[in-house]
Amino acid sequence: MESQKLLFILSKGFEKSGGATRAMQFAAIAAKSGHTVEVFLIDDAIHWAQMGMAEGIRSSTGEHLKDLLDELIAMKSPIHVCKACADKRLISPDDLIEGSRISTGAELVQMMASPEYKVFTF
Repeated sequence: MESQKLLFILSKGFEKSGGATRAMQFAAIAAKSGHTVEVFLIDDAIHWAQMGMAEGIRSSTGEHLKDLLDELIAMKSPIHVCKACADKRLISPDDLIEGSRISTGAELVQMMASPEYKVFTF
């Protein structure tokens, strides 16, 4: 199978933590399968990149969000955090887990518009 660039855009926060975990699971599976994976967190999903926030969060089938994030980071998959979303919630780069970074809406749109990426939204 040919390696592809996959962009996972995630907006699910605490109220939909099972769905957020499932999205991270698919991203981790894709990265383990040899694809280049990037995750872009928007809206309330940006909290998953805050230190300690993914602890104890699981899907209905038992996958742990923190473990999946750790796998993605270990595979050097960037975790982008929406700048406008972070600013609104008073979240600074110092609040974020290793492997994540603040990114702008313009960067997201550039990736979405690029024919190099397949885009998935959750």
